[in-house]
Amino acid sequence: MKKILFTIFIYFSFLFGAPFLGEKIVIDDSQLRYKVATAERISAPPIIDGILDDNVWNQAAIIDQLVQHEPFNLHAPSVETEIRVLYDDNYLYIAFNNFAPNPENISARIGRRDDWRSIENNSDWVGIGIDSNNDDKTGYWFTLSAAEVQLDAAMTEGRGMGGFDITWNAVWEGKTSLHEEGWSAEIKIPFNVFQFSKSNIQTWGASFQRFDFDKQEEIHWPGRTLGVNGYVPYFGILEGIEGIPQQKNFEFVPYILSGQTNSDVKENVSNIGLDTRSNISSSSTLNMTFNPDFGQVQADPSVLNLSAFETRLKERRPFFVQGANFFTSYLNLFNSRRIGKRPGRYSPDSGSIVDRPNETTILGAAKILGETSSGLRYGIINAITDKEYGIREYEIDGMTKKEDFLLEPYTNYFVGRLEKPIVNEYSTIGFLATDLRRQNEKNKAQSVNVDWLLTLMDNKLSFQGQAASSINIDNTGFASRFRLSYKDPDWWGIMAWGGVKDKNFDVSEMGYQEKNNNWYSGLRGEIRRDKPNKNFLRQSLELKLNLGGRRKDDRGEAVITRKNIEIEQDNTFLNYWSLGWDLRFNAETFEDDDIYRDSRAVIIKDEAWQSFDINIRTDRRKRVIISPGFRISKGAIRGVGKEYGVELMLKPTDNINMSVRTTKEERPGSMQWVGVVEDENGTNIIYSNVKRKQTNTELRLNFAFSSKMTFEAYYQPFTVNMDYKDYNRLDEEKSLKVSPYPYSGNKDFQIDNQVGTFVFRWEYLPGSLIYAVYNLNNNNYYSAEDSEWSNSKSNSLFLKFDYFFQL
Repeated sequence: MKKILFTIFIYFSFLFGAPFLGEKIVIDDSQLRYKVATAERISAPPIIDGILDDNVWNQAAIIDQLVQHEPFNLHAPSVETEIRVLYDDNYLYIAFNNFAPNPENISARIGRRDDWRSIENNSDWVGIGIDSNNDDKTGYWFTLSAAEVQLDAAMTEGRGMGGFDITWNAVWEGKTSLHEEGWSAEIKIPFNVFQFSKSNIQTWGASFQRFDFDKQEEIHWPGRTLGVNGYVPYFGILEGIEGIPQQKNFEFVPYILSGQTNSDVKENVSNIGLDTRSNISSSSTLNMTFNPDFGQVQADPSVLNLSAFETRLKERRPFFVQGANFFTSYLNLFNSRRIGKRPGRYSPDSGSIVDRPNETTILGAAKILGETSSGLRYGIINAITDKEYGIREYEIDGMTKKEDFLLEPYTNYFVGRLEKPIVNEYSTIGFLATDLRRQNEKNKAQSVNVDWLLTLMDNKLSFQGQAASSINIDNTGFASRFRLSYKDPDWWGIMAWGGVKDKNFDVSEMGYQEKNNNWYSGLRGEIRRDKPNKNFLRQSLELKLNLGGRRKDDRGEAVITRKNIEIEQDNTFLNYWSLGWDLRFNAETFEDDDIYRDSRAVIIKDEAWQSFDINIRTDRRKRVIISPGFRISKGAIRGVGKEYGVELMLKPTDNINMSVRTTKEERPGSMQWVGVVEDENGTNIIYSNVKRKQTNTELRLNFAFSSKMTFEAYYQPFTVNMDYKDYNRLDEEKSLKVSPYPYSGNKDFQIDNQVGTFVFRWEYLPGSLIYAVYNLNNNNYYSAEDSEWSNSKSNSLFLKFDYFFQL
């Protein structure tokens, strides 16, 4: 251990001390955010065709003082860019003239709208950030690639994805054109997509960006130091916008859906619904959905879950993902996948359910998001789901009968949140509440929460926390967490965190929760190089310490359940290859997972183990990218586990992206839960040694007929072979002492699943779409105990037509 750490220290002392390559800094970064751009009012709009030949563009002041963001942060760019901004009563117009010394090397890859992965580092593009509230906290982002692929996002500092909510969509126009000196872009954004004050004279935050694929150079105005926290606080100033009428419009998207589902029986499905959006004011929006559909939703991928807890599934429904970041909390008080879940609240006392719907019908839902002139942000989501019935099969007098059985009653889901700036423009305090009520039930599930974010020292130092209470009919629980961090813009950072939940804290009805009655803490330190040297574009090294445990309760004394050290290191070379590795040491602790499976289970010991991961990726700029990886783990009792993986990414043409990712695991285990057996000797808690073999393959194909018409395919074969052997009974609580037990069952099983989603998407008019979606979901399970395969499938084919219009 000491030799490994010493070797790492010497290695990084050499690498991080290597001389810097490149020009000297030419910018005072402390003054960048005070740069001013001016928008000019016009009476006649330009034609949006990508060609900058309209005379009206000559009225605009040229913005050309851009600087590099990467690879040489805050240095002069190697290519020239000219930007102009115009506006009228209804629209903001932005023009980019992108000069390129080698126009033949301009990359114009075609992809689906909002496909950030295929565009961000693989195509030339321009981007615009707008902070229309001028609050240094919220904003909107618009990207247009050289192939006219549109990407947009809402921005909120301090919330996931670096503050970008990529699920937000607006209807706006963008066109591009190639010319002999490079390429140009014209963008037209309606003011009704922004939230802004009623003031006659507007002062907004703004950022303009360009990515040059040939140079792999990202260029910004006004510019931002690479290592700082946040995006919106570092926007420049956009002036000149005056006398904009209040934007009150109504957007409607009715849809018609027709298709067929094929599970146990074929069922024809047809449906109609409506999504609406309206500006209650210039700073508030109301979204409503009536009878939303599940037709275009991607199938959930297969996973093997042997834990005591449910698998958390990703939200994919547009109404719930758009604006979801505002309601996100680290304690997971709100999980929108609960709304419309598969019905199963009630189960029969006798007989069995032989048929049930795959989801609960959402009768309607509404969402309000807004901000007051004082900076108070607010949001509400309310949804009502229908009652759902299944078919109960039972026997009476030797005859089999069937009848309808109520699985889920009418249910109302509510979540509301307030957030207010304090101390400075970057710091906030927030309040959140959830409420779930079912028809004819006294039981209700509620939670309340206060959270805060305090940032000081120009956003370098932050203190973030949350305190929440769950309120159920039987009890009230409490939980809290905090995170304290400092990030130096140049080369280092440190973070400490911790949290606790009491034994009554329970938000699983409307949120997501695994354990309660526990605590956790951690410390992370990092050193990094964000500027290129003679060997690397960038590097980082992290050291993490984690410690957690179970609190004392009526089951016994407190125990440590997590104690590990992790070293993680990443490198990106000058040729854009990357190499990363992770080394983890887990000390001997205790495990309390099984007491969440069965009230008769006890806490057991978990042996010490270690793991090592390494991943390599070839040049991201190339048409063929290979990314292999390997993981090995070892414990004295469990033995050695291995995982191999490789991903192959292909870009044979500018309109085709393909990838194949395969992983294979061979993992032994020594204390796999089997169950509890009662016999003449009393209660026996049974565990088993196991050997797991798992293969997971994911295939993706994106074919773009144009930036408005695409076909996407995802296919996942997933196989597992689980071999249980040497069944043992636990002899002593909080130990690994076991003795052989003559278990009569056979827990061996196999899984052979095929999951896939195939989507044809055509935006035939701005905001209006035609979808054709086929979802494949074939699940095959072999139980050695039953000596037979069982098959469950839920395949569906849908055609959806929607139409966007405004009033």
